[in-house]
Amino acid sequence: MFNLELLALIGLLFIFIYLVYLGIKILLRFVIIAFASALFPFILVKLFGVDIPLNLSTILIFVYLGILGYSIYLGLSIIEKIIKFVFGIFRSRKK
Repeated sequence: MFNLELLALIGLLFIFIYLVYLGIKILLRFVIIAFASALFPFILVKLFGVDIPLNLSTILIFVYLGILGYSIYLGLSIIEKIIKFVFGIFRSRKK
């Protein structure tokens, strides 16, 4: 009825769907960060009176900085999870 290859393919399908879901979730976060970063120079000029030019170059620089900051945050959080996992393994072996 069911063989091992079919079961492995079904498992791979679920893993693929989950990874696509995570990828779309991260992509949507990047879009939100980019939108908020693009609004930031307008808020600076309108609310705080900062004298910066509102042109495409300035907006793209803020979008780049926002995405770069979020990427660094995401990378550091992944490294933190890996370190906690590794230290958790070593901590449980000492008991």
